[in-house]
Amino acid sequence: MGITPGVRRPRERFKDALFNSIEDMQEQSGNPSFGRFLDAGTGLHSLRWIASLLEREDDEVSEETVGLSSKDVTNTFIEKFTAITADESMRKNVRIEASKLGIDTTDESGRTEILIGNWANDMIYERAESAREVASAAGYLCYDELYDTILADYLVGAMDGFSPYYQDRIFDRLKVHLKPSGRLYVIGLQPIPDKANGDADLFCRVTRLRDSCILLAGHRCYREYPLDWIVRHMKKSGFDIVKTEKHPIQYSYIAIKRQLDVARSKLPLFPSKGLAEEMKKTIDNLDAECKAAIERSPRKRIQIGFDYIVCGEMKSS
Repeated sequence: MGITPGVRRPRERFKDALFNSIEDMQEQSGNPSFGRFLDAGTGLHSLRWIASLLEREDDEVSEETVGLSSKDVTNTFIEKFTAITADESMRKNVRIEASKLGIDTTDESGRTEILIGNWANDMIYERAESAREVASAAGYLCYDELYDTILADYLVGAMDGFSPYYQDRIFDRLKVHLKPSGRLYVIGLQPIPDKANGDADLFCRVTRLRDSCILLAGHRCYREYPLDWIVRHMKKSGFDIVKTEKHPIQYSYIAIKRQLDVARSKLPLFPSKGLAEEMKKTIDNLDAECKAAIERSPRKRIQIGFDYIVCGEMKSS
């Protein structure tokens, strides 16, 4: 027996504050279904969340939800989904993870799709006027496809690595695929300031050092955009802003070390061995400073910046 459209048996929430807030926003809309869902810049984490909400024929009331409070369960669900990545290695990893999660990516019904492509390719056949433009149009993502919900999970910040200078056009590009009154959920990281007071300045130094190593290795850095920029450009693209939220970030030593390890991973690509050796010393010294700061902190965390969520709906025509 299938699942009644618009009704979903409650499940235990996926443990992520940002995704949980999106679930709450969706429930508050009066419709717990995300419907046909597009993850416009997928990764392993968002895929795991999608898997936790994906509607299945064999859904049953889980014993794990018995006795849980209402804040620990969700009624939201996803009927079908498409996931996009611009990176071939990420697509392979996502496919492997999807298999582990029991998601059939070979399903010919179109319930699940994992595609590789770049949103900056916005040439469509109808506008093509040359052989080159026709070839470009062949790579147009999600041609003639419409979705009830689109997720842009740190997509704008990652675009500088795959489609630089297209950030101001991404919401116009995505809205083409959103049904009337459909929703776009944007998750982003407020840019880390150049300097901050107290131990928070250590994380500012970490981000500067990490990005310096990325550039010296000949790679492109991510470029995060502030909340007000996102809101401004969503409005320009015709979205009504339903809600925004800020989620302050508490960085553990493990989270900080992860950023420093990105810097370390770039050292073999430096233009000279001497420069790499000196940079390694700088990284190690800053690592020790951060570890000492975390150890003397009562919460074993350094707080700086915030993640944000913006929920927008397409204006009725």
